[in-house]
Amino acid sequence: MTCILAMGAGSGNALALNNAKVDSLWRQKTISVKNGGQAPDVMTLLRAFNEALPTWVVGEVLEQQKKPVPGTKRNGTTLLYENNQEDELRILIDPKNGYACYESLTDVDQMSCCVWRRSNGHRIFAISLYEQHVMPQNLLCWYDYDPQTQTMKPERSPVDDYQKPSSVVEVGWTLPEKGTDFIINEYSPFYPTVRRIYTWDGMRPQFSRIQMEDFEYQEFGDGEWTKASGEGFKDVAFVDLDGYPLLCLRKAKDSEDQERDDMLILAEFKGKMQTVAISDTFNRIRGFFHVKPEQDAPWTGEEVVAYTSDMMHTNYFVVVKEGLIRYIVTESPVTDEDDVEIGWEPKIIGYGSKDESIHIIHASVADHVEIDPQWIPFEFYGQKE
Repeated sequence: MTCILAMGAGSGNALALNNAKVDSLWRQKTISVKNGGQAPDVMTLLRAFNEALPTWVVGEVLEQQKKPVPGTKRNGTTLLYENNQEDELRILIDPKNGYACYESLTDVDQMSCCVWRRSNGHRIFAISLYEQHVMPQNLLCWYDYDPQTQTMKPERSPVDDYQKPSSVVEVGWTLPEKGTDFIINEYSPFYPTVRRIYTWDGMRPQFSRIQMEDFEYQEFGDGEWTKASGEGFKDVAFVDLDGYPLLCLRKAKDSEDQERDDMLILAEFKGKMQTVAISDTFNRIRGFFHVKPEQDAPWTGEEVVAYTSDMMHTNYFVVVKEGLIRYIVTESPVTDEDDVEIGWEPKIIGYGSKDESIHIIHASVADHVEIDPQWIPFEFYGQKE
């Protein structure tokens, strides 16, 4: 690690800018590229960027290209330095694939950049700058390189047009080390990591599909654990329920005669993914609704109740608040010795008490909440693309 810091182009550069300063400047700057020509490589464009907006971490990469440190592996024009000790430092310079990066577990700064060739003879140059603070600062700068003027002009990126499914979702992105796919990564406390894949169409990355980290879920708090990737789900939707997301998965219909889609709605319960509602040939979603606060009731009115039933006449009431399942109530018919229904028996699963279950079952319904999933095809990590 010491030998990298001693290279002198980065940490000693008094003109180096932090991410906040770069963010305030880059959209207003057209950057001249010295000796850019018709087909500049990634390092030529990176050098021009650093001359206009110098940063410590880019300086380190440029110095590594100029004077590789001991232990650097060379393969043609590709340079790779890896220190697998405690800092896990990696510096890659790969002009052939149009990529360079600086990655470390201990340095607060990270960097990656890449180039795409446009069908009109231009180039896209993208650079991702990361700083670790109490609140990490992740910055993506996106440029069009014009070979006629040998300049880079700021341009909108896929991140500029992306809308988070919920305010609680954290967003990152991945530039292609090889290939051309651009990826937006969603990190949520309420569902597994999601990748939104953008494929190159010759001029820009276009959204194509979603990948989701594989996970297990449990049915209504006490059922069998099931691996979601083995259930044949083909579509995903992220429903914002009063500012918090629910994860919806859907299977392909077996036939046109099938009455409705097989749909599963999930949320977090005790740190795991749990069923909120099921719609299939056996279960039907009856609705989502708020419940009015009542005297001695265990809620504030901000909770939403998902109400479903199955063919065995068992009702399920799943209480969701702030994107988390708080407790689950089942209500089953009670019969006498002649098998005649004489009432209903509430049962609570997970948090809560019998009194709470009775409150939920007899609560007056307020503000109905519509669930209208916008379905997107997806695949789980590890499945064949």
